[in-house]
Amino acid sequence: MRFKRVLQEHLKFILEKEELEILPRGFQSIGSIMILKLDKRLLEKKILIGEACFKIYPYIKSIYLNLGIIKGQMRQPERIEFLMGVDQPIIIHKEHEVKYKLDITKIMFSKGNLKERKFLTTFVKPGEILVDMFAGIGYFSLPIAKHTKVAKIYSIELNPVSFHYLKENIILNHLENKIIPINGDCKVEVRKLSEAGIKADRIVMGVFPAPIEYIEDALTLTKEEGTTIHFEGVVDKYNYVDLFNTFSTIANNNGYLSNLTSERFVKSYGPNLAHVVLDIFVVKNKNHRSINFDI
Repeated sequence: MRFKRVLQEHLKFILEKEELEILPRGFQSIGSIMILKLDKRLLEKKILIGEACFKIYPYIKSIYLNLGIIKGQMRQPERIEFLMGVDQPIIIHKEHEVKYKLDITKIMFSKGNLKERKFLTTFVKPGEILVDMFAGIGYFSLPIAKHTKVAKIYSIELNPVSFHYLKENIILNHLENKIIPINGDCKVEVRKLSEAGIKADRIVMGVFPAPIEYIEDALTLTKEEGTTIHFEGVVDKYNYVDLFNTFSTIANNNGYLSNLTSERFVKSYGPNLAHVVLDIFVVKNKNHRSINFDI
């Protein structure tokens, strides 16, 4: 809200009262880039608003407008438009000693997940094998490889643009000996890893909406002694129990027992909605019987 108040002060003699009320409450910054999301009623005044932003934040070199949403299986921004300043959308963002190279017009980057990216590294034990489903540009793979003694990370990403930057970021951070990038659909690639005899101590399933249709595939990577799955989703009013029950039901139907070891709130995701992470330990149910029905 502080951003909105300051912006209102700068524009109080330029915009109408109704326009001042619908100014954005905040913005996303990546390096020296500002990404603004404006109400469509303000688009005719976008230059005036941009000029005010430059005065408020002199360190900003570029301003872009977010004119859409993150959508589709590829998780690409719908439309990011250059507004003013230096038109250089390819940047290197630094966070927790990790470098992320990306094109902001083609790839999403949520700074709201910063705490989770750091916190996840505290779980990983030396020598673990980790599979990062929906790896993107290396949001979780890079800090885990950088700050832990993980043995190997198999990072799977479908989007060819994200995969390009994933490979670049692995080299940029000198993590070639720890991360194996895989371009493809997790449903296919996870099964390939399992068939090759690779089992995971830990699986990261960090994507929205909650990747429920991929749970069955992820379970094939479970080790004999059990595997921890970090499962993300958006829930209603912090009601994470329903999300775990959905996971547990699928696991049980496939012959696995699941135990919710911990859960945490990451950030608000809208009215009455919350982004949560569930840490779930799964192990094969040795008493499970598959039932075949003769027709």
